Amino acid sequence: MNEAELIFPETWQLDGFTTNVTSRQAGEPDPVIRELLQNCLDAAIREAGRERAEVHFTIGSCPLTDLPGDQAYKKAFRAAQSELKQPTTHDVRSAVERIDRVLEQGRTSVLYCRDNGIGLDAVRMKALLSEGQSDKATHGAGSYGLGHLTAYAASDLRYVLYAGKRGQHEIASGHAILASHKHGNTRYSAHGFWRTPTDVFSLEDSNYPNAVPPLLRDQVDKITDSGTVVAIAGFNHFHDDDRSQALDDICRVAALNFLGAIWDQKMVVHVHDEDSGRTERVDASSLESMLLPTSKQQRAPSKGWLAGSQGYRALQTLQAGRWLDDPIDRSIRVRFRSLGAGASDRSRVQIFRDGMWITNVAPRLDTGAFGGVYAFDAVVLLSDANPEDHTEFYDLVRNSEGPEHRDLTKFRELSKRKRAGLTEMLDRLADRLRAEAGKMSDSSGFTPTGFAVFDGDVQRHARAIPGIRQRSRGKKKSMTRKGGTKPGKRVKKRTQRDITPASAVAFQSSAKPVLDTRGSAVAITGEVKVNDEISANETLYLRVYIDSGSDASCDYPIQSHDVSIAAAKINGVDALHGGREIVVPANVTNVEVTLGRPIADPALVSLELVRRAKHSAEKAEAS
Repeated sequence: MNEAELIFPETWQLDGFTTNVTSRQAGEPDPVIRELLQNCLDAAIREAGRERAEVHFTIGSCPLTDLPGDQAYKKAFRAAQSELKQPTTHDVRSAVERIDRVLEQGRTSVLYCRDNGIGLDAVRMKALLSEGQSDKATHGAGSYGLGHLTAYAASDLRYVLYAGKRGQHEIASGHAILASHKHGNTRYSAHGFWRTPTDVFSLEDSNYPNAVPPLLRDQVDKITDSGTVVAIAGFNHFHDDDRSQALDDICRVAALNFLGAIWDQKMVVHVHDEDSGRTERVDASSLESMLLPTSKQQRAPSKGWLAGSQGYRALQTLQAGRWLDDPIDRSIRVRFRSLGAGASDRSRVQIFRDGMWITNVAPRLDTGAFGGVYAFDAVVLLSDANPEDHTEFYDLVRNSEGPEHRDLTKFRELSKRKRAGLTEMLDRLADRLRAEAGKMSDSSGFTPTGFAVFDGDVQRHARAIPGIRQRSRGKKKSMTRKGGTKPGKRVKKRTQRDITPASAVAFQSSAKPVLDTRGSAVAITGEVKVNDEISANETLYLRVYIDSGSDASCDYPIQSHDVSIAAAKINGVDALHGGREIVVPANVTNVEVTLGRPIADPALVSLELVRRAKHSAEKAEAS
């Protein structure tokens, strides 16, 4: 059998350095580590039948020559780089510069993830690599999903390798994503695969190397029975200047997102940094120390999905709560903790599925559903102990989860029958929790109608937003109609912005304020990812606003207000100068906004994305 090579198959399709794969995430640790851990947990518990998933992260480094197909990689990159046309976007420049920097150093960081799961064979390797990539080489790249492609946000080289072991059998492969390029008159795909050469390239065949490359050899040797190793080459430490922070990020994501599995002793996560020699273990005994430092954190950090207070509150309930003895479905276990008659906190129900945090704002179980009862905290642990005998509640919740498995945004997409069934079950669970909490007496307090509900997630949820109107700058001169109407008769010109309200768009952002010498915010730059679908009949706008800091529970809260924008670049291209909102495309990924005036307190400056229905002129122009 021929030795394996990094093969970029022939294609007719033009693909650049930025795609919805490589630009999906802004480099946050949460999506990358969460996806890896979810795969490890499933492979160990559900597929290999282990009692516990043992996951080992190692942050190391190696010479570039240890990368499988390093010469083919360099050749493909230089060919793709030579086809770049100026001017390029900010994302393209950043991607190329990061790859260039790693290649010039001659050495690269690597993040390894090793588990004790079912391992890999040719069938599973094909399923892994063909996810998001057509197996027809002449048709180029296909459609993209989440899954293994999530890891590319943590790779400056955009190169991820895999190895699996089952008993004595070993297998390896890898997937690099660059840009399509030409050698001579032939165009080659942006996607390269570490494969054994064949006459006709196809991911359907089983020509994956049985010889594990040196980069993965040490990790594979540590697998005792079966397991998988994932190696993220060109590991970017989640774009943090403090490279030692990556270890803490991995521990944080594991403790917050897989609290249920770790507390249940279904998962243990080991993290080791070879440079510092530091090692951490995230298990049931260390959860308290992992979550306590951020226990007061009410909002998710700039590089995170969950607020620390959410995780610590759930841990307290798991530690001090009691099991409800009559759950509504055999896939449910509920840990319940009363907060006491004088508690000021609102009731909260957090849902974990197979040990992984899903949401704390499920339909029928959000904060507003528990007015009139004593405050409590509940953790719902969903598990499908027998995958061959699915339970209805488990399946309905699973089918309602969004693409990142941290909300139930697909609830409305269920069939009418299934949606009604899930609603009925959620209502029964809510009734059971209300009965356990106990009804307040009339003198115990009251819950005002329509009070605000805030979840701890970083996402903004849709709400009605009035159009922006300029503030009054003193007395306005009266306007008269043409044709001699009465002097002093004011005429208000109604604009589309006045007529059509906007609604907020759910998004994630790592954008941060840029400070001047006095510490005031003068700009905001960073990555943005839109989580909502924007239809062809809607326009997406970006605003910058100052949070008033007023408590929303006040009778007369001080309203937050928007900030004027002096200049902006969206995805590296100059956008609208001036005004208070900018039209942005639905695939916005990079934002550079210069503020119209310095803001003394940068902590209060935030971005907001809103959508507004297009008026007839815009629709006609678009068509």
